[in-house]
Formats: sequence, structure tokens, C-alpha cells
Amino acid sequence: MRPHALVALVVALLAFAPEGEAVEPVGEWLAGDLHLHTTYSHDSYGGPGDDNTEVEEAYTAGLTVQQQFAVAASRGLDYLAITDHNDLRSQDDPGFGSLGVVGVSGYENSLDGHAQMLGADRIYDNGVGVQALADGLRADGGAFQINHPREGGEEDWGPGHEIVPDTVEVWNISRLYQPPLPSASDNDAAIRFWEGFLDAGHHVAATGGSDSHWASTVPIQGAGSPTTWVFATDRSEAGILEGIRAGRTSISARPPGQGGARIFLEADADGDGAFEAMVGDTVPAGALLRVRVEGAAGAELRIITTGGELTFAPIPVTSPLFEHRFGLGAATWVRADVARPDLAEQRRALCGDQSTYCRNLLLVEAMTSPLYFESGPADAASSAA
Repeated sequence: MRPHALVALVVALLAFAPEGEAVEPVGEWLAGDLHLHTTYSHDSYGGPGDDNTEVEEAYTAGLTVQQQFAVAASRGLDYLAITDHNDLRSQDDPGFGSLGVVGVSGYENSLDGHAQMLGADRIYDNGVGVQALADGLRADGGAFQINHPREGGEEDWGPGHEIVPDTVEVWNISRLYQPPLPSASDNDAAIRFWEGFLDAGHHVAATGGSDSHWASTVPIQGAGSPTTWVFATDRSEAGILEGIRAGRTSISARPPGQGGARIFLEADADGDGAFEAMVGDTVPAGALLRVRVEGAAGAELRIITTGGELTFAPIPVTSPLFEHRFGLGAATWVRADVARPDLAEQRRALCGDQSTYCRNLLLVEAMTSPLYFESGPADAASSAA
């Protein structure tokens, strides 16, 4: 039995229980980065022997596979996906999967926009069409991700919502990187694009990636900035990919080695007082929900639901270990994030919507993928506790 199939079987067995009895999932949260490049990429210079980047582009000097894994290990990451542009040489590099950091195979595919081929150990034929491409990757145990779908407010993913991915990279590069700095990623617009899948009834996880290319940007943009946390049944590539496809992800602005904040969204699906359901799960409408926030005292918790609407006014996070319980009325999905005040009103007053720096949230600490609700309206009125 292939490792991917074995993990799927384990997850299925863990999910089985007599009717009305919920089972708490078994596994662990693993921290990592799903979007990094090395000197094998055409836009990252690797010295005089580089076969696809010229010396005139020496300012793009990048990191080797070994160096990227060393940065990841120093920042407390558990896994790393090297996703060079249409290139798989990193997987055969001696540094891949070194220093106790699990290596996740894959590459960044240049389509009408960019797609992450997570788990790929071969280059797929783009000529079959994007849907067949995604289906083929999934059949091989991988996960198909849309990368940075919005750039500076403009569309950067041509198929729109036509192709349903496993994940959307809603957080590309540090949010402090905004034009005129060397980034055009519009993360707020990427989130709204992702929520379009959720509103249409699709279960699509959220991820982040540093998109790190150059050695010069490692202090701000390097591995784990942001960090994608994945709840995995085991510490392996197969376990990580299965967790991603199950929607069990959250994102932190900084890696654990730099004290990144954590956020957990959970539900008491069977009403027994235990919060056994997590992001990616589907729970009864009206189930009691809980958000736990670690390491973000002084920030504000936001609960977002169907249509991208704030359910309540932002809730102050008053302690390093903070918990908020609440219920919802009619909704199909819910997610949460935590952010600090970032002079948003002053920035908008200064330059309106002229750039992402003027209009986007900058100091987001962490965010979750969604929990989903069974179809049918909830009887319970929205409440907070």
C-alpha cells in the first residue's frame, strides 16, 4: 500500500465512530513553509556555475537547498516545501530533508498565474488542462494550490473560481512587504478570492508561504514568514499532505522560533463539553464554538463567516493564553484571525485605495482555515461568552 493511501486509511478509521459519538483526532500540529525557492529557480542566482540565471542578475543571489533547510531548522520549523519554478532538482539534492526538517516535494507551476504542485515528484503535462492537471496530482497523493491569486489588486489567477483547488495561498510573503517594496502580493484581496470558494460551498483550506527567493530578504521574507501549521497524523510528507487536503491548517505571521502567535478554531460537535472538532471539519449548525489564541495579548480577535462578514465587533485579546466561546446563527462556514491595530484609518486617509499599503491589514498575527456547518438553518441566536 502506498504511504499516501495508508495515511488516508488511518484518517478514515480515526473519523469512524458510532452515530452521535465524536472522536478527537489523533495527530500533531506541524509548522512549516509551503513556498520557498532555491538557486535551482530561474530567478535566484547561484553563482558563476548557475545554468539558468546570468551574472547580470547577481542581485538575486539565493540560497541552496541545504541553506534553506538550515534557516528552517533555526526557526523551529518541522517541514519545508521547496517549490522551484518548474524544477524538481531540489529533491535529489543532499540537503533536502536535512537537519530534522521534513522535506515536502513539489514545484511552482507556471500556468495562467502560478499553482503549487505540492507532493509532485515529476513534472506534469500542462497540455491536459488545469482541471485534469489538478486531478492527476491529487490521484498521486498531492495537493493542488493556487498561489498568490491577487497582485496589487489585479487578477493573478486566470481561471478564477472555475478550478476548485485544495488550498489557496492567502498569505504570500510578510504583510509588511507592500509596494513600493519588492512585492505586489495583495493578501486581503487573496482572502476575498478564497472566500468565494467557501461561499460557493467548496471546502478549500488557507495556507501561507514566504515565497523566499533571495538571500538578502531572508530576515523579513525567509522561511516561516509566514508559517503554515498543518495538523498531521504523522510526521511525514504523506501525513502533511493529507492534513492539508483535509483543511486542517492555520497560519502564523512568524515561525515558532521567533515567537509567532497561534490561533485554534474548535467546536463541540456533539454537545458533550469537549471541543473535539477542528478546522476542516463539518459540524452541526448551532454547535458551540471556541477560539484559542496564544501569544497575541493586546491584539484583536475577529470572527468571520459566510460572505466574509464580521460576526461580532473585534474582541480584545486580553491575555497570552486567551479563549473565546461563541455560537452562530445561520452560516455555512466560519474562520478566525487575530490582528493588531495598524493605523488603518490614518493610512486610508493619507492615500485612499491607491495601493495595498493604503488599504490592507498589515499587522495580522495569525488566521485559521474554516470550520463548516451542516446544511440547514441554525435555531440558536448568535451569542458570545
